[in-house]
Amino acid sequence: MPITVAMIEEKEFKTKMRGYDPVEVDEFLDEICDEMVALQEEIATLNQRLSQASHGGYASAAVPAPVPMPSAAVPAPTPVPAPVKEAPKAVQAPREDASEAAQRLLARAQKVYDDTLAEAQAKADEILKNADSRASRDVEDLEEEKAALVKEVEMLKAAAKDYRDRFLRLLQDQEHVLKAESALFE
Repeated sequence: MPITVAMIEEKEFKTKMRGYDPVEVDEFLDEICDEMVALQEEIATLNQRLSQASHGGYASAAVPAPVPMPSAAVPAPTPVPAPVKEAPKAVQAPREDASEAAQRLLARAQKVYDDTLAEAQAKADEILKNADSRASRDVEDLEEEKAALVKEVEMLKAAAKDYRDRFLRLLQDQEHVLKAESALFE
């Protein structure tokens, strides 16, 4: 599916922790859109010029514009013998040259467009690849941090249980002491 300017302008990327600056990405995509619009306009202009050239609408300095004929009251000029084959060649050659030039120009414009699009796609792929690798590293770091926190919580639970057990033993010992002292006073 060909990528359009509208697709680029409407594309929204998910934000991730430690991701790319969204403003910078948007500005870069805007530059790509501007370049694509300029190239599309150039291609349209070249297509129009090519169409005009192929339909005889291309005016050249080598091919003079037809001179309007005066009214019917003026007698028609007598035919002048001229080489018939040379006149069409002289008239046809500039058109062919212009047509060929327009074709070459159109081909170059298309190549620039294709190259720019391929470069933008490669850059986008690189950005996505870098973002994926950063996300993977971030997930790994977070998993390690989670494991360390789980271990710490388990250690704190064990310490709390140990403290509670010692505290209960202390209370029991104090209870025995109190009972022993109470027995002395009875």
